[in-house]
Amino acid sequence: MFGEIEVPAHIIADGTLCCHAPPHKAGRIPFYVTCSNRLACSEVREFEYRECNTRHMKTSDFYGSRVNERDLYIRLEKLLSLSSEQPKPASRISSDKQHLLSEINSLMIEVEDEWFNMLTPRQEKAFSSDSAQDRLLEKLLKDKLHVWLLYKVVEDGKGPSVLDEEGQGVLHLAAALGYDWAITPTITAGASVNFRDVHGWTALHWAAFCGRYLSSLYILFSLLIKLLGFS
Repeated sequence: MFGEIEVPAHIIADGTLCCHAPPHKAGRIPFYVTCSNRLACSEVREFEYRECNTRHMKTSDFYGSRVNERDLYIRLEKLLSLSSEQPKPASRISSDKQHLLSEINSLMIEVEDEWFNMLTPRQEKAFSSDSAQDRLLEKLLKDKLHVWLLYKVVEDGKGPSVLDEEGQGVLHLAAALGYDWAITPTITAGASVNFRDVHGWTALHWAAFCGRYLSSLYILFSLLIKLLGFS
């Protein structure tokens, strides 16, 4: 219940629900869970509606339609484009960061091996020109992500938890595109699996919204690992 408005919710995991907040003017309203009878069956909290910047994305576009894959690709490629500043020399990197760099390298090598198997020509497989082009573009993004993650680990900044001009980060865009190979390395580099974009959406929201079921499974597995307290 958002004030007087009841909306459906989906069970994501034990103790975790997912729903869309209905439109409402800015302000605080009562917020609680109900069993379809408008009576509270949980603690009553306050939900705060805030004024948001809709310059880049309209609400109807955000919730009511699919996003353009080509636009997502261009935005991700732009976000992964490094500045002219060079990373620190290896001798100045702490031992913890060096260990993290090695872990990311290992993960990306595994991705590289998977790509080699997918791109190796086989007589029983026939790819269309569009499919081959998409795979090559994705391969270019993989290489850029590898370099970008290494850079973000050693630089003094927000690391991989940065947003582009439209308010999404690498983790959100990768999930929306179905690039499940990018999820684990990005989280390993320091991005939280619950990292939210400007609209409050996580990578799991984006994967589900765009119908990326395999990416959703990767993210849910990462959430499970976090809940169980494993590194």
